[in-house]
Amino acid sequence: MAGRLSSSSEGPKCESAPLTGYKARFYDSYYTTHILGRKGQVTLETFRGHARIFDALWAPVLPADKTARILDAGCGSGSLVWWLQQRGYTATAGIDVSGEQVEMARELGVRGVARADLREYLSAHPATFDRLILRDVLEHFPREQIIEVLDLCRGALRPDGALAIQVPNAEAPLWGRIRYGDFTHEMAFTEGALRQLFSVTGYDGVEFHPAGPVLRGPRDLPRHLLWKCVQNLYRMLVFAETGRRGVIVTEGIIALARPLASSRDAG
Repeated sequence: MAGRLSSSSEGPKCESAPLTGYKARFYDSYYTTHILGRKGQVTLETFRGHARIFDALWAPVLPADKTARILDAGCGSGSLVWWLQQRGYTATAGIDVSGEQVEMARELGVRGVARADLREYLSAHPATFDRLILRDVLEHFPREQIIEVLDLCRGALRPDGALAIQVPNAEAPLWGRIRYGDFTHEMAFTEGALRQLFSVTGYDGVEFHPAGPVLRGPRDLPRHLLWKCVQNLYRMLVFAETGRRGVIVTEGIIALARPLASSRDAG
């Protein structure tokens, strides 16, 4: 199956073996015990509401070619996969370890979604993808496994491919809300730590982008303006202590990185 993505509603045929350990109990019921209580019922209307956010945050890190092979690894209930397909990306697929979330995605008609272990799946698909997306994924792994995952991502990318991630930003004022808001989270990140991590695992040309909040309409304007004030104040505090300018202080941070040619050849 390497080098080809299924376009069927059932997605890639890669149902993985059951998880073990304490996280298995959480991921088996991740939607009902975590997502539902925080965000409510996931529907197509929910997906449509997220579209403007994805347009603002994720469009800048996507390839221009709408036939590019894209995998959302850790796709959850499929909102980003759905959005990519709505935007005309015809070779888009998603995987997630939570069978409950994959079933939700399928019920909502998201194409190309399957239950799979991220590491097993990437290992089985060398040099396959033009873009790999790990949105809110790396923080679920312990440090040594994060390195393994990034190595596997590098091997699964095609020669001109790139990896896009979103992780909790430890330089945000309320970073602990995300870091400790999910019992399965292991850590948060800073730009410096991410640069170090990408360098060690054979990536270069790293770009960083803030992950929200996004102005979606007039109702969001007061909150958006308040956030701008808080952001500028916090950046002033960071500058006063460190001399750094333009620090990203949103709760999440998006990074785009490309494998070094030498690292890809070595892998």
